[in-house]
This record gives sequence, structure tokens and C-alpha cells, in this order.
Amino acid sequence: MKINILIMKRHVISYVSSANPNLSKEDVADLLEQVNNFNNSHDITGVLLYAETNFFQLIEGDEDEIKNLYSHIENDSRHSNIIKFVDKPIERPAFDGYISRFVTDASKSYDVNLEAYMNLFEVLEPSSRKSVERVLQAIAG
Repeated sequence: MKINILIMKRHVISYVSSANPNLSKEDVADLLEQVNNFNNSHDITGVLLYAETNFFQLIEGDEDEIKNLYSHIENDSRHSNIIKFVDKPIERPAFDGYISRFVTDASKSYDVNLEAYMNLFEVLEPSSRKSVERVLQAIAG
């Protein structure tokens, strides 16, 4: 009897980008909801944050699926100036699900501090965590 075992190679990609200036707050809210629903239904873990007209995303999952998803992300007109800073295989996911959030809301007179989200990245290995922290501090201004 022959048994086929499928071993899924897991991968992580993380990037920052600039939101298209024509995106409204409602457009961004819709995007965050769509991404959250899609990723949670496709075994993709990670986080998408929107702050000060910038996106930060970290996606983890099956290597082929993550690379295919990132290819679509690169061609999405809702953002530009994509800077990828993590792209590597992983043994296991750092996140146990997927979340997407507004971190700041320019239409209101208050900002939510990005520091409140730093705890999400404590699960990452140290070098990736430091990269993520530097990027988040930069987009927070």
C-alpha cells in the first residue's frame, strides 16, 4: 500500500506600501474586511494594518499560495510604492489567524498608537520582529 503524504512548505512575505490617494475611508474599510475574510478562509495567517495612508501586511501560508497572492498584491491599483522586506520560508506560522485593522484614522482628530499593535509581532523570530518594529515606527511618524 502506497501512502502519499503532502508536505506543505510554509512561507512568509511582509511589505509596506502607500495607499492610492483616491481611496476613501470606506474603500479602505471594505478592503480590510475583504482581505480578512479571504485570508481566514484560505488558511493564510498574519496581519494587515492601515496607518497614515500606508499599508503594512504580513502574510504566512502555503508557499505557492503566498507567492501567488503576493503577485496579485503587487498588481493591485489600490496601492503603490511597495517595499517588500521579508520573503522567506518558515517552519510554522507565527500567527494563529488573520486580522486587519485601521491603526490611525486621518478623518478624526485622534490617532491610535502603533505601539498598541507591537505585541502582535512578539511571536516572530527576533530578526523579523526587529524589521517589523522599524517599519511600523517609520509609518507611524
